[in-house]
Amino acid sequence: MTLQAGLCTALTSSALDKLRAHGVKTATDFIVKVKDIEVLSQETLIPYKDLCSIQRVLLAEHSAYPTLASCLYEKAIASLMILSTGCQSLDDLLDGGLYTGELTELAGDSVSGKTKICLWCAAMTVLVGDHSVVYIDSSSSFSAGYLKDIMSKNIGPGQSLSDDLIRSKLQKVKYTQVFDIYDLFSALDAIMTDLNQQTPVKYPDLKLLIVDSLASLIYPIMGGNISFCQGLICQLGLKLKQLATHYSLAVLVTNYLTSSFNGGKKKPALGKAWSHVPHMRVILQKPVGGQGPSREAVLVKSNRQTPKSALFSLDKDEPYEPG
Repeated sequence: MTLQAGLCTALTSSALDKLRAHGVKTATDFIVKVKDIEVLSQETLIPYKDLCSIQRVLLAEHSAYPTLASCLYEKAIASLMILSTGCQSLDDLLDGGLYTGELTELAGDSVSGKTKICLWCAAMTVLVGDHSVVYIDSSSSFSAGYLKDIMSKNIGPGQSLSDDLIRSKLQKVKYTQVFDIYDLFSALDAIMTDLNQQTPVKYPDLKLLIVDSLASLIYPIMGGNISFCQGLICQLGLKLKQLATHYSLAVLVTNYLTSSFNGGKKKPALGKAWSHVPHMRVILQKPVGGQGPSREAVLVKSNRQTPKSALFSLDKDEPYEPG
């Protein structure tokens, strides 16, 4: 994790600049490379007690301590929340919806409905639960107008959304556009820093993190060093899971489908390095003989459910019911 000012009271902007000037830029650099705190204090002119304070915080944050299973269970029950996707058949497929503490992947071809489902989830999270959402967009497919339309169509019977209420709901969706994998890492680090500082004004009751899409960020670097690329994928998966578990977030990501050289069945992109990361993996496709907005969601990986499928419609005004 990149060192950020404010991680603890001793890690000020001035101290951070001095550490970076001496090659200490990440938590790993501080924990592994720094052999003698006293020497580092003399070289950087940072007070010895401040460096000790920073070291204690980093060790507490990044060290592995044994925890009782009963404590983990109680924490999971206390923080567990299930967020609706806005589509009953998808909720049933996912055993109720998106679970906090888990990473769910939607994989599909172009126009399979990945972004629409992401927008459904964002709208329902702020509308029904009044929680905040972070939406990270790499394909410029986000639509605030469509988000507003979803909210208007899913308001309860006899209720209406005033302009002020719509504005307040939309303000709970924090939109970020990224253009490469390094932008994404920076955005995730910034979110973690803000959550560590417990800034409720920026992320009031944050429960959903959406990344649409991953493959478009990783494809540009896949032609280079394979080991380096796989390392980035593993690091990204670890960071997303860390956000999900440490901060009780539901993480929703989208991915492409790729074909094998022998013309076999399409499968999600990013290879084996990524395949173990999602807790839930759903493939979106057109059903056999299906036309128009009808789609089939196939659950291919789950830690709770057996593989199965469900039919739904991308047209929310005309729900698709299988015959």
